[in-house]
This record gives sequence, structure tokens and C-alpha cells, in this order.
Amino acid sequence: MNAIIRKEFRELARDRRTLAMLVALPVLLLIIFGYAANFSVDRVTAIVVGPQAEAVAAELAEYSAARDDLDILEIDSALTELDAEQLLRDQVANAVIVSKPPTGGAAADTPFIDRISVYLDGSGLFVAQASQAVFATLAAEDLETQVTQRTDALADTLAETLSQALAEARATGAPPTITPPTIDAPTFDPDSLVTVLFNPDLETSWVMVPGLIGLILLFIGALITSIGLVRERETGTLEQLAVMPISPSAIIFGKITPYFALALIDMAVITLLGAWLFDVPFNGSVLLFSLAALIFLFVVLGIGVLISTLSQNTGQAIQMAILFVVPQVLLSGLIFPLTSMPLGVRWLGYALPLTWFREVTQGVMLRGAGFEALWLPLVVLLGMAVIAFGLATTRMRHSLTHGGTR
Repeated sequence: MNAIIRKEFRELARDRRTLAMLVALPVLLLIIFGYAANFSVDRVTAIVVGPQAEAVAAELAEYSAARDDLDILEIDSALTELDAEQLLRDQVANAVIVSKPPTGGAAADTPFIDRISVYLDGSGLFVAQASQAVFATLAAEDLETQVTQRTDALADTLAETLSQALAEARATGAPPTITPPTIDAPTFDPDSLVTVLFNPDLETSWVMVPGLIGLILLFIGALITSIGLVRERETGTLEQLAVMPISPSAIIFGKITPYFALALIDMAVITLLGAWLFDVPFNGSVLLFSLAALIFLFVVLGIGVLISTLSQNTGQAIQMAILFVVPQVLLSGLIFPLTSMPLGVRWLGYALPLTWFREVTQGVMLRGAGFEALWLPLVVLLGMAVIAFGLATTRMRHSLTHGGTR
């Protein structure tokens, strides 16, 4: 038994890739995921629109909730309530504050929360919840201000009433008659202040299902495809491919075509099933969604082929595929909002294909966004597809030339 133990230690020491995964990878994952695992949203971005936008933005600065948690990106009095939905659909900001004319003639006579309407983007679950909390705190501050003002006014009225009653009593000699003044308690209807668009009830499944579609395709594509060429190497048929008059790119496309067709079927099934089981809406263009899915599948399958060319056996391919998939769960914004992550970790998230595919699926399914709002994720995915297939072709040529991975 001692000899077997020594043998395993020697083999492990020679296998530097496995040794690095056992020693360095846990520390690296702990650091990265420890910073990424953050549900809190520090700042909420907002745009102020409407005829009184300038005045409302100035008044917002007087509330601590707005000063501490709200970033005003733009003030545009030319935009109206009708533009709020489009602004949120294009994800220009997390919230749109629409100013309304005062109901009592003068702004000073109308409470601040009665002069604004707030629209939130419900497709970002945690950001929308944080935004609701910010405006609930702002409303509480405004109600407290109203109570203070009305209490002060009541005290002034009561003092004036007492003074008049005492003056009348001195003049007539009769006991003073005092009619106590009354005060109207301020009222507040939360539904009249905040309106959540695209996901009114903030359903978790509505936000998760579009991202899970990409995650399932990522897992299937990367894991299944990654063992394709490894199987060729293990069965000894890679040498036969090397002597055939076939280019590396043709071999790659030939290898991924069956997986690509099956992945398309999987995509259609899980999309329809997710929409049916969880009542997730599909508000946008099917064509745009399909285009994004095709590009994403090329990225995933290209990376799967690249992994297979870097691996000597099936075990290594599976390890690398899992290593590629797992970070995307936590760093793509699927669970934790990207805006809550430190900048360094956030840029790692932006380098992952699932981050951009999730942007498209949520944009199309929940917000009904069009190409003008989603062109950037599509371009990034297309660039990733080109890079993945370029690297896979280079590695394939190396494998065919040298008969394996050096």
C-alpha cells in the first residue's frame, strides 16, 4: 500500500495541471467568488424627466435617501411619462422619475411625493428591489417633513386661537371659548408613486429563466463538445484525420454540426418549457432571440472544441469544461448583480459569454427590446465566436501536425 501511495504522489506531481487545480484553484475561486457574492446594490441610477424636471432634481438633493443611494444621470424636461418605458427598455438607467405639475397651484403647497411618479425596470430583480427601498425611504422622509410642517402649523394656529380667546374674554368678562383646531394626517399610496415595468410582481423565475436558458446551453455545448476530439485521440483516429485532405476548420465544423443541431432543439424546448411552466413572457422578436442564440451556440461549441484540443484525455476535458462553466454561474449576473461586484471582478464577468447572452434573453423576453438596444451584446458575442473558432482552428492544426497536445 505504501508503494501505491508513493506512486500516486509521483504521478500527481508530474500532472501539473491537476496539481494546480487542486492547490491554486480553490484559493482563486474563493477570492473571486467571495467578492462576487454580493446581493446588495449600492447606487441606483435615475433619469429625471417631465416639465418640472429641474425643480424636482434640485429638491431630490434635500433628501438623504437620494443623496446617499441615488445617482441622477440626466435631467431632461423635454421627455415625458410616455418616454419612461422606452428609457427603461433601453436600460439607460434603473429608474425614471417623472415630474408632475403641482396639484395645489404652487409647488410648496403640494407634497413632493405627490409631484413625482417613479418607473422601475423589473427585469433586474435586485436592482429593482433596491430601487423600491430607496424611494420608500424617500417617501418616508417626505411624510416626516409633512408631519413636522403640519404640526408646526397646528401649534401656530392653536397659539393664535388661544390669544384671540383670551382677548375676547378680557373684553367681555366671559369665560374664554376655545375651539381646538384640527389637522389632516398626510396620506401616501405606494402604488401611486412606484410602477415596476416588465416584471410587475418582481417574479424571480421571470429573471432567472432567460439566464438559465443560456446556462443550460453553455453546460451542454461546452461539456459534450469538449470530449469530441478527445475521443478521437483516445481511440487513435486523430492520426487518420491528420492524413486526410481536410482542413482544420472543416474538421471543426464537421465535429460540431451534430451538437449544433441538437443544441438548437434543446434551446427551443427549454425556452418553450420555461415560458409555459413559469409563465415567463416573450415580449420581443423571435428572430432577434434566435440570432443571439445561434451566435452564442457558436461561441460555446467553439470553446468546447478548443478545450478538447487542449486536453489529453476525457477527464481533463471534463475538468476544463467545468472550470469554464462554473464561473459563469456567479460572475455573469445570473445570480449576483454585476453592479454590486468590485470593478476587477466585474470585468471578469464582462469577459464571459453568458453575461452578454443573458442581456439579450432578458432584453428580448422581458423588456421586448429591439436591435438598437441590444446591438452591443450581439457584437461582443460575435467577436467571441470569431476568437473561439480562430483559437480552436489553430489548436486543431497543431494537434493534427503533432498528433496530440504538447
